[in-house]
Amino acid sequence: MTLAPAGHASTRAGNVTDDCHVRANPTPQSEREPGDRKLMDDLADCEGCIKRGVKCGGYGVRIRWSSDIWGPRRKRAAKSKGRCPPAGGSPLNTAVALSVAISALGLPGEESFYMKHYFQNISRIALAIDYDTNGYRSLLPMAMQEPAVLNAAIAVAASHYSRWQHTPDTVSRKYHRAAAKALHDRFMARNNIHRQDILATMLLLVSFEVFSGSSRWKEHFDAIRGWIRSRGNCSDLDPFLKTWVCLLDTQSSLNLGQPAMLELMPWLDATTDASPQNESVDALFGCSSKLVKLMWMASQLCTSSGQGPITRQEVCTRAESLQEQIRATAMMPGSKPMVEISCQRYSQPLTAIGMEPEELQRRVVSTAEIFRHSCHIYVYRIANGPEAALTEELQESLRTAQDLLTMVPDALGPGANLGWSLVVLGAEMDQVHEREYIESRLDGLHLLGLHNTKNGQKILEEVWAHKELVMQGQAMPESWQDAMQRIGQSQILV
Repeated sequence: MTLAPAGHASTRAGNVTDDCHVRANPTPQSEREPGDRKLMDDLADCEGCIKRGVKCGGYGVRIRWSSDIWGPRRKRAAKSKGRCPPAGGSPLNTAVALSVAISALGLPGEESFYMKHYFQNISRIALAIDYDTNGYRSLLPMAMQEPAVLNAAIAVAASHYSRWQHTPDTVSRKYHRAAAKALHDRFMARNNIHRQDILATMLLLVSFEVFSGSSRWKEHFDAIRGWIRSRGNCSDLDPFLKTWVCLLDTQSSLNLGQPAMLELMPWLDATTDASPQNESVDALFGCSSKLVKLMWMASQLCTSSGQGPITRQEVCTRAESLQEQIRATAMMPGSKPMVEISCQRYSQPLTAIGMEPEELQRRVVSTAEIFRHSCHIYVYRIANGPEAALTEELQESLRTAQDLLTMVPDALGPGANLGWSLVVLGAEMDQVHEREYIESRLDGLHLLGLHNTKNGQKILEEVWAHKELVMQGQAMPESWQDAMQRIGQSQILV
């Protein structure tokens, strides 16, 4: 692979042999450790293109697959002969268009295959609601400009495909190493280190580890936190990437008790200010757009309650205030919410992709309400601890959430993002049949090939086993977060 015109160094994935991570401090002393098109159009055209009177193709490197590296087309065709076709095959026009576009790029067979899998399949199941301007699909232009993004996306796709098809994963680490090395080299050379393709690469590396069920995602997310702080003004970042960061930060805080990033509060204020009269759901989170910031605030309260000089009375007061705000996000059955990305002041109509409009609408509203009831229970536990019995109101929330789960019967569409809610709800269940139902729902999520849901199942199994010991007087009550930490699980659960 050759780069032109901005760069000339080869970044062929197969030639990279070292595995590295980039630390949060992007300085020359960093050591190796474990836009979409609109974004480019927003930048000024370069002087050369202006002089020639042509449309600027964008900044940064461009990728050319030259015959001296990959061989002539006839050799590539022979090499890929007999390769399995991509799984599934989406009927969506967008997926078909992307497939054609990726094929037209002239990528080698293996890279083209996994890029199609990423944009046709992963882009649909890695969020709660597929939508016309799906942010995962909008990464294609960026991937074709920056080798780090390209190799990271291929690594995610190759790793996921092997789990999805139950086949050995023999190639993903090659592309993971290539992405990590390209990222490391950018930081070492201080080459446009605050450009958002750096953020996109790090987010994809987080996804690689999360989808694999590995806790190494935390190292990459630490780097993201440091990158955001060193960058300062992030107003020009793509809203999808910002919402992606908010999802990770919220989950990290809710599950692990890590301090939430205060720098993200202005990002989430975009949702608070946007169209208060319209109901909307966040495509990445799967909950009401109004609930996204409240979940982030709940994570802050959880962290504060375990650290610092905050009194129990203050915790209870803040918890009750949060509960009131969470109640206000309720969606009535039959609601017709819009879909949006929380860090963007823009909503669009819910588009039925892959199922009947009425069915999708019912699932979206039910999923949003499951999140709301889960948040009620989560906030209650912050103020009361695992030993307290649920109040009558919270017991009703638990029963209602169980009923709503039957309205989202599988992992198709919004049901793909219920992992966190299943853990919160399951931790409150004592009846065998209730626990078996939650396990069956988690089994359904496993079929997506996203193994962070297996971590959720391990957590619940430990919680339930510990509850039995508590009933026998052999242990003290503990929260599901404490159980997770005790057994060495630290995972993003959505």
